[in-house]
Amino acid sequence: MLVLSDRDLGKLLVPEELISAVEAAARQYEEGRAVVPRRLHLEWNGNTLLAMPAATADAVGTKLVSVVPDNALRDFPVTNGLMILNDAQTGLPLAILNGAALTARRTGAVGAMGVKHMTPSDLDSVGLIGVGVQGTWQAIFTCKVRPIREVFYVCRSAEGGDRFCAALREHAPNVKVIRCTSAEELLSRTNLIIAATPAREPVLPNEPRLLEGKHFVSVGSFRPTMQELPDSVYRLARALVIDSEFARHEVGDVIGPIERGILTAADVFFVGKLVTGQRSVDIHGTTAYKSAGMALYDLVVAQVAYAAAKLRGVGRELEL
Repeated sequence: MLVLSDRDLGKLLVPEELISAVEAAARQYEEGRAVVPRRLHLEWNGNTLLAMPAATADAVGTKLVSVVPDNALRDFPVTNGLMILNDAQTGLPLAILNGAALTARRTGAVGAMGVKHMTPSDLDSVGLIGVGVQGTWQAIFTCKVRPIREVFYVCRSAEGGDRFCAALREHAPNVKVIRCTSAEELLSRTNLIIAATPAREPVLPNEPRLLEGKHFVSVGSFRPTMQELPDSVYRLARALVIDSEFARHEVGDVIGPIERGILTAADVFFVGKLVTGQRSVDIHGTTAYKSAGMALYDLVVAQVAYAAAKLRGVGRELEL
């Protein structure tokens, strides 16, 4: 069995390849060619443990991931875990992968998939609210699907901003990075806003005049009590694209607007319908995309990593 660390995955996972992989996964799911049970949630002391299995014709895998918000105060990653990849024929474990590294890059790829299908192709700037691990990879992957020249961001600490800038320089050295003092300033400077925070209340003002005609991506909320985007975003967009059908029951950014009558269940649809061309959004109007994650995305990214590792001789063999 192969063990792939954070460092190994950094060598193996190429953003463009991962974006193609998650698009293929969205197509598989939309066409009914994947098995993805609802993920198990275990809550303790404000923290969450997730067990996320998935299977396709040629792979089976399970991700175990913990989300501990207070780890940010301890200088530890908020998200940690392991991905176990199994052979689809024998069930034997093929690899164990660093779950935090895989999740960060997978989430970046899934966010970029939404940007690719829901924004104008000439969009050249993006704004980030929250520039931790998730926000950083959202920015990196967005730069791979749009000709981004400027990245604006809002964050709570100068240290966090410095880490974000350093990481972005490594992956997108020609992009200019600018800190904003408020969400209002951020909205005035870009038409694409990505929220990557654990906030329970919206991180943007609920003012239509500031939000109209812009594109919004939420990747941070993962509980029914969490909503990153204000209700006016959903009123303006009149639709919400989700990266997982499970998001309908798991996250406040979907549950809240439906419960309050802002959106109907029919207004919320899976991103695979954009990938397959069954539905479309007005990329010149307001758009909203909610990324909550799905085990199938983790599985296809693990497959990409495993195949590349075997080809290049990366990783460490472990006998159980």
